[in-house]
Amino acid sequence: MKRTLILIVDRDDDFGVKAGVETPAVGLEAVSLAAAALGAADPEDSDVNTAYAAIKIYNDMKAENRDVEVALICGDTKVGHRSDLRIVDELEAVINEVAPERAILVSDGAEDEYVYPIITSRVKVDSVKKVYVKQAPGLEGAFYVLTRILRDNDKRKRLLAPIGIILMAITLVLMLPPIMNFRDTGSLSYIYNSTGIFVGFTIGLILFLYAYRVGEWIVNYVKHTLDNVRSGDPTVIFTIVALALLFIGVIIGLSAARSPVDIPNGYRILIFISNSLWVLAFAYICNDFGKFLERYLEDKKIILGFMVGTMMIFAAAFILQGALDALTAAMDYKMADRNMMIVEFVAGFMFAAAAGMTRISYKRFINSQKNTAERSDALQ
Repeated sequence: MKRTLILIVDRDDDFGVKAGVETPAVGLEAVSLAAAALGAADPEDSDVNTAYAAIKIYNDMKAENRDVEVALICGDTKVGHRSDLRIVDELEAVINEVAPERAILVSDGAEDEYVYPIITSRVKVDSVKKVYVKQAPGLEGAFYVLTRILRDNDKRKRLLAPIGIILMAITLVLMLPPIMNFRDTGSLSYIYNSTGIFVGFTIGLILFLYAYRVGEWIVNYVKHTLDNVRSGDPTVIFTIVALALLFIGVIIGLSAARSPVDIPNGYRILIFISNSLWVLAFAYICNDFGKFLERYLEDKKIILGFMVGTMMIFAAAFILQGALDALTAAMDYKMADRNMMIVEFVAGFMFAAAAGMTRISYKRFINSQKNTAERSDALQ
C-alpha cells in the first residue's frame, strides 16, 4: 500500500509567529497541538481551518486502513524566495522522515500557484484540498489574497503603485484648469467645486507612498538619526549638513524664481531648478558620505557604491544643467553660452563613463579574486 502524506503549508509562518509552533510538525499529535495553539492565538486565521481539515482527512483515511501521515511545514514572514527556500528545507526533512510515495496538499487556495510547484517537484501530489470558511468562501478567499498581496512588498508595488500613479496623473490634469482659474480670478469657488479631484489626487498619492513604504522609511530614518545623535555618532553631522543644504537650496531656488517680474511660469520653474540644482546635489553627496563613513567605521571597508554614486550625481547634475541652459535658449528666455553648454554635457558624460568603468573594473577585480581563491582551494 502506498504511503500518503497529508501536507499543510503555511507560507507566511503564521503558526510560528502567532503561536510559537516549531516546524516541521509531523504526526497527528504534533499537528493537532499546532492547530490548537494557532486557534487560541488567532481564531480568525484561515490556517486554523486548513490544519483541522487536514486532520479530518487523516482520520478518514485511517478509518479506511490506509497508510497515511500528516505534517505541517512553514515558510517565513518575508513571503517570497526566503519563505519558499524554508518550505523546501522543511519539506525535504518531512520526506526523509515519512518517505511518502504520494501527497495530498491541503491549503486555503490563496497561494496554490506558489506552493504547488515546490511540492510537486519533490513528491507526487494526487489531490489538492482547498479549505474556505462556509459563511463566505469567495469573500474570504478574496480577502485572504488581498491581505497577502499587501504584506508582500513586490506584489504591493506592482499592484498599488501603478494605480496610484495613474490616479495622480488623471487628477493632476483635471486640477490644472481650476488652479489656473483661481490664479487669474482669486475666487475660491473654483477650488471648492473641484474638491473631489483633489481628494482623488490625495488618494493616489497615499497609494503610491504606501506601495513604496515611504512613511515607514521616514520613521526608520528619523529613528536611526536620533539614535546616532544620542550615541554621539560623528556621522550625524553630515546628515545635519545635508538637511541644511537641502533647505538652503530650496530657499535659493525660490528666491531666484520670484525675483524677476513679468516672466512666464515655465521660466520661473527653470530658474528654480537651475539655481537650486548644485546645492541639492551636494546635499545628497554629503548625506551619502555620512553613510559611507558610518559603514567604514563599523566594518573598516570602503564602499565602492559611494564613489560610483558620487560620480553619477555629478554626471546627472552637469547633464541636467546643460539641458536647462539649452531649454531656456530654445524657448528664447535668455541667451545661453553654447560653449558652456557643450562643456556641461561633455563633463556629464565623462563622469557617467568614469562611474561605469569604475563599476566594471571592480567587478573584474572581484571575479579575479574569486577565481584565484577557487584555484587555490582546488590545488589544496
